[in-house]
Amino acid sequence: MTAEQSKLEQQLAKLHQQYMERLQADIPVLASQVGALVTLASQHDWRAMVLPLKHKFHTLAGSAGTFGLPQLGKLAKNLELQLKDWMAEESPPELAEINSFMTTFQQVQYAHQSGHQVMNLTSAKLDLLHDQKALIYVLEDDEETAQHLTLTLATFGYQIQSFKRIAELDRALKTKLPEALILDISLPEEEQSGLEYIADFQQSLHESLPVLVLTSHDSFAHHLQAVRIGAQGYFVKPLNTTALEARLQRLLAVRRREAFRVLIVDDDQLLAEHYALVLQSAGLRAEILLDPSQIYDGLNRFRPDVILLDVLMPDCSGPELAQLIRLQDEWLSVPIIYLSSETDGERQLAALVKGGDDFLTKPITDTALIVAVFARAQRARQLADMMTKDILTGLLQHARVKERLSNELQRSERTGEPLSVVMLDIDHFKKVNDNYGHLIGDQVISSLANLLKQQLRKTDIIGRYGGEEFLLILPDCNQQQALGLVEQLRKSFATLPFSFDYQNFHCTFSAGISQAVATDQTDQLIDQADKALYSSKHAGRNQTQLYQKPS
Repeated sequence: MTAEQSKLEQQLAKLHQQYMERLQADIPVLASQVGALVTLASQHDWRAMVLPLKHKFHTLAGSAGTFGLPQLGKLAKNLELQLKDWMAEESPPELAEINSFMTTFQQVQYAHQSGHQVMNLTSAKLDLLHDQKALIYVLEDDEETAQHLTLTLATFGYQIQSFKRIAELDRALKTKLPEALILDISLPEEEQSGLEYIADFQQSLHESLPVLVLTSHDSFAHHLQAVRIGAQGYFVKPLNTTALEARLQRLLAVRRREAFRVLIVDDDQLLAEHYALVLQSAGLRAEILLDPSQIYDGLNRFRPDVILLDVLMPDCSGPELAQLIRLQDEWLSVPIIYLSSETDGERQLAALVKGGDDFLTKPITDTALIVAVFARAQRARQLADMMTKDILTGLLQHARVKERLSNELQRSERTGEPLSVVMLDIDHFKKVNDNYGHLIGDQVISSLANLLKQQLRKTDIIGRYGGEEFLLILPDCNQQQALGLVEQLRKSFATLPFSFDYQNFHCTFSAGISQAVATDQTDQLIDQADKALYSSKHAGRNQTQLYQKPS
């Protein structure tokens, strides 16, 4: 068990203890209210006491199973349904119905006192985000190839360790696992091929490593061998290192994706905290909202991929809140999952019609909760990416990056922190397309995009502004700091080798930088960066210039 898992286990155990303490206080109060209801059952105002009591048993039915008391949850559900039937009748309940109700409630008291089982944290893999450079192992006996690959990948921001022999790689793998492995499958001095070694090693792992294969062989049989050991890329020498990096970047983007964000809206704090911890254990980010009236603030601040919504809450029901959320176009596509102990199929369907996408019934196992939320979040993120991201580069589209700039400009005005904007453009890109073809041109564009994603900060925002032009938004960064970042990128990009007909060539870019001031608007800031870019082009290209306001 990792330290992170151990910490989460302790937090869950603490929640279970708090829940039991709450039950110790709630059950006597329930007993008093049940007694009062039974006493007044034959009087005209008995209905006034049924609704709040029904709500309390509904809450108990939904939470007890989650905290290791499934029998208590079932009994509470039975009592809730009995009260629901009473409310549907015109006359007070019969004596036999009251006696049945009291018998069940006595079982509730017994189930509460009979102890509980603290459930272990789900074994779902912790998929924590990384801030450090991606560690890549390279197995290659040809020193020139290994050096070329190492230098190119290091330019993109990867941490590379290179090995000539399988024994060296084996020792390193047993000490620390990389995020991906690049290996030559033909090693003449080795008794065992690279494919045979990695096939054996992968079987010892809980989750296979991403593997990219290097080889001089381009036959069907060699491709099939690579597939059978789980290779996710096959590259024939002489290497096209930028194409290899593009495949590596896509593989790591999946493994290093930003954690899915889940907003939990529930008036039961302990239950909401339990759900949050369970989701966090699987690498998701979860935030709790106890007050439905704060929903818009929570949405705008947290920007969830999925909303987990209790159905029965005081003042505002789940379906009402779902409809309120759907009033805003911005949140029409965010999945809403209802989570409730409601088992009536018609009521569930009615809730789904009112803005919901799925319905989960309490109590729910930790694994079922994770799978349901993860699946919805993943589909939502994919759809959002299709709508907002450029297909070739995976960067924000023109309109979307301008929206983000508008948001960052407002934030900069509120906080007083600096904000810089960069326009950069690949030099002589038309010649690249004319001389080498549009396929190679696309490779140059995607390589620059990958370089930007690898070397810029996580807080920086990158968009493809059009063609070979990119827009960078650098929060908390003044012009001089931005200049340092962009110059480092410019020099790195100039060293990247691109290949056409076994010949290498290089590309450069020019850039212009503007810094926001209080009176600037989005289009004005972009125009200033564009003017600085034009100055760089006019001065000879392959350089960066700062926008200077006219005196």
